[in-house]
Amino acid sequence: MTPIADVASRIRANPAPVLIVDTCNFLDLFRVARPTKDTAERRVELDELLAAVELLTLLGSPEPALYHVVPELVPGEFLDNAGVRVQEPFERWVEAHDKTQPWLAEAGKLIGVALPNRAEIRSADLPSRLRSLAEELLATATVLARDRTCLDRAVARLIEKRRPSHKKEIKDSMNLEQALELCRQLSANEPFPHPMAFVSSNTSDFALPKNNREEDIHRDVHSDLNAEFHAVSLLYFTSLRAAREHLADGGYGV
Repeated sequence: MTPIADVASRIRANPAPVLIVDTCNFLDLFRVARPTKDTAERRVELDELLAAVELLTLLGSPEPALYHVVPELVPGEFLDNAGVRVQEPFERWVEAHDKTQPWLAEAGKLIGVALPNRAEIRSADLPSRLRSLAEELLATATVLARDRTCLDRAVARLIEKRRPSHKKEIKDSMNLEQALELCRQLSANEPFPHPMAFVSSNTSDFALPKNNREEDIHRDVHSDLNAEFHAVSLLYFTSLRAAREHLADGGYGV
């Protein structure tokens, strides 16, 4: 882990866009979401996987065109959730897919419908491979070290029930306070010349309520947080894809 001041100093010495990524966006790369009353069972969008692959390639270059940073809790949260809560449900979904194929083929024959040859997915070990993609992307990040001032601010949010601790949880506030402090230090003496983005698919805590658009990648930061984000010029995105598109559209070589 690296102190926030040291990370800010390194970035100021060679400015480039800054991507601060929340735990959920790494887990999303190999997650199967349960159906809800509003959505069917779903997997990560293919465009999100593509964005992750592109970012991994970019960040693996000798002089990447952006900085990838994560708050201190992210690696631990990833490990705590990656197995039983994320990868194993994906594995069960793949197994169910394979088990369904013979029944579908036989049912098709009975009614005169010839289905394509059965394609077994489990042998490709896709859940593990997608998890590896997430782990490799996470490994490219600089991890921010614990900062006492940020921790005190997070505790204050918890006590005052301020978003994202409005549900009496502190971890999201710890992550946010580190992101805000990094941006604050980057623009302490003069405006930072590149975008600084906080990426979190945790929309229930960070985003405005969903609108009627089919796609949900352009949600604005919640009004309770907007002033704080604006004060340090921190942008909010729900997905790697949306952040990647913004940086590419801005001509930052990302």
